Amino acid sequence: MTPIPAWVITGPLGSGKTTLIARWLAEKPADENWVVLLNEYTDAGIDALTVAAAAKGAYDVRLVPGGCLCCAGEADFRRNLQDLIERVRPAGILVEPSGLGHPGGIVEELLAHEAAGNIRLCGVIGLVDPDNLDRLDETLVAVREIADAWVLTKPDLASSEQRKKFKAMAHGLFPAKSWVGEAEQGALPPEAMIAIERGRPGRDKTASLQRPFSHAVEREHVTLRAQLHPDGEPEVQWSEGESVTRREFHQLGRHGARWTFPRSMSFVEVRLLTLLSSDLKLFDPGLSRPERLKAVVRVDEDTWLLIQVVEDRVSMQPTAWRRDNRIEVQLPPGAVWDVQAWDRLWARCLRGSPPRA
Repeated sequence: MTPIPAWVITGPLGSGKTTLIARWLAEKPADENWVVLLNEYTDAGIDALTVAAAAKGAYDVRLVPGGCLCCAGEADFRRNLQDLIERVRPAGILVEPSGLGHPGGIVEELLAHEAAGNIRLCGVIGLVDPDNLDRLDETLVAVREIADAWVLTKPDLASSEQRKKFKAMAHGLFPAKSWVGEAEQGALPPEAMIAIERGRPGRDKTASLQRPFSHAVEREHVTLRAQLHPDGEPEVQWSEGESVTRREFHQLGRHGARWTFPRSMSFVEVRLLTLLSSDLKLFDPGLSRPERLKAVVRVDEDTWLLIQVVEDRVSMQPTAWRRDNRIEVQLPPGAVWDVQAWDRLWARCLRGSPPRA
């Protein structure tokens, strides 16, 4: 069976999620049957009526009350999703979590179905309106972190300072978003959809290390496999069948690289913290202290961390990112660059890999 395309539209209350979905259904081909899984705090269904009034052609809007799809509405969400996969087989699925709910559990559920070949999670679109730019609550932070695209809605109501703040916020996000921009009255430009699809894991065309490097040049893009010493002993051993990619960059006297590991892999938190907090040359003479390191990695079944190293300071904090494991390293000018030494470092930190002295 062909996987069903699915999108998640998430953001705080009043950010324009329903407006965007209504616009989507109004512009879809009339002969395509799309289904909206819409989460509301109560069962009044006002948002569902708004979406239905705009729809063109075949559609279905399924209301899941409870305020949070991955908490109070979890059973209804799973039941509806299973019905769509097994019986309805729509042309596409749009999921709108409540503005009060955390989107992490929903994305996890969809990614599990993607791994099983039932669904293709095309993108997570995170919305924020001018009034919510300064909010720091857990839900909005999670929306920023987990989204593939970061969108300012109601831009006509935004001041020049709010627009600057939105751009500055977007620039500081890691991993870098596939698309950042504005949506007027729920309309995403065509280039946004192309960029989001292009940025899907496995089709990653972004190069966020290029930002501090200005006009960075990609030096290498390889799929890493087990590499062998002359005596036949494995130097780096990734899990059997897993695809790990690495891209190298060199510009302005700086070397850097980005590694992407599938989300099925996980890292050992204590090993990462120990190694990154120490003199790396004690573990491998080919390693140099990074000028900058950023990573989002899975360290447990449901735990993901954002790790940053700047000027010998290591910080770790929870993140809502769920797509894949990503590590970016940038060395200071003139530092020795041994990319295979960095491969060995990450292999040592992977769960299931024995630590080596």
